[in-house]
This record gives sequence, structure tokens and C-alpha cells, in this order.
Amino acid sequence: METLGQLLPLALLDTVSVATLAIPVWFLLAPRGPRIGNVLLYLALVGGGYLLLGVLLTGAVDRLRDPLGDVLASPAADTALGAAGAALILAGLWYGMRRRPASGLGRLTRWRESAVGEDASAGGVLTVALLAVALEVPTMFPYLAAMDILSGQGLTGAGAAPVLAVYCLVMVAPALLATLLFQASRGALRPVLDRVDTWLRDNAQENTAWLLAIAGFLLLSDSTLFQRFLDALRDAA
Repeated sequence: METLGQLLPLALLDTVSVATLAIPVWFLLAPRGPRIGNVLLYLALVGGGYLLLGVLLTGAVDRLRDPLGDVLASPAADTALGAAGAALILAGLWYGMRRRPASGLGRLTRWRESAVGEDASAGGVLTVALLAVALEVPTMFPYLAAMDILSGQGLTGAGAAPVLAVYCLVMVAPALLATLLFQASRGALRPVLDRVDTWLRDNAQENTAWLLAIAGFLLLSDSTLFQRFLDALRDAA
């Protein structure tokens, strides 16, 4: 229970990602109405993809922990992690301030139709789910933090699967609930989902920028490079 308590806030952060909320809401807003079964299939594929990735990565981390332990504890690795953290902070600042790209709605609409439209297929759902998970990998910092917690407690590989399964279920729960309520209400939730969709689209760039900057600060603050920077500020003052 203590482990789940540590992971729950991270899972809640993952509920508002592009793959777990923005795309399902976008599916539900299909003009002629979505195929609900395909939306549920998409959520199952995304949750399953995250679970498989988590099992594989926790197993890999466990096998590499000892061989890489001395390397990661070296001054060079410490400096590299600090530099990577600083680079992520700068990347977050740049991404947050850059001009918004063109929406590319034509291509995205075709993807939606292939997944939940009238002529949708399981292959279309699988394609969108794989793309969504692949695009999430560079910014899945909450999930990586969860895997680090599990690895630190000796839960790796198949041993971590039950806890990761609960994490993934929590992660897709809001989208799953929205889908079921949408179906039960016969579209009455559409105005609410329209507002959610607008908020997600308007804030997607800023949310990603904050995520990059926070991840960078966590890396940087754990390095001696950061401590030297603070010492230099104190000396200058």
C-alpha cells in the first residue's frame, strides 16, 4: 500500500497526457460519433503498451544497476547529468516560447477516421495507439519516476507487473470514465468534452514545456554542478 501511495500522484499526472486523455477526448468528438468499442480498444492498447514498456524497462534497470553503478557515481557522469538537466530546462523554455506550429488537422482527422470513424479498423486503432505511446516516450517522466521507485524497492520485471498494472489503470481511468459516460448520455457530454478538448489544445505546448523544465530541474538539482552554482551565487552575494 505504501508503494501505491507513492505511485498514485505520478499516475494522476499521467492521466492528462496526450495519449491518455487528449486523444480519447478527440476520438469522442468525431463529427459522426465514434465507435465506442474502438475507443475502448485504444485505451486498452495504450495501457497495455505502457505496462509492457514498464516491465521491460524495470527489468533492464535491475540488470544494469550494478554494472553502471560505479559509472553513474563518477564525477564525469555527475557533470553529464547536471548538463542534461540544464539542457532540458533550456529546451522547456524554448519550447514554451516558440511559435505554435500549424495544426495539421487534415492529416490528424484522417487518423481519427481510420481509428473510430465509420470505416475504422482494428489496424487503424493499433497504428494510432503505437504512435501515441511512441510520441509519449520522451516525456513520460512520471512513469520513469514510478519505475525508479519500484526498482529501488526490488520490484522489477514481472515482479513489478501487478503494481504497474494498477498504475496504468489509474492512468487511463478518466478517459475510460468519460467514454462510458459519453455512451450512456447519448452525446449529452459533448459540450463538456468540447471545453476539455479546447483546454488541452490551448495548453498542450505550455504543459510539455513545464514537464521538460521540471524534469531538467530534478536532474540538475541532484548534481554537484548545481551545488557549485549555488555556492558561486552565495560567494557573489
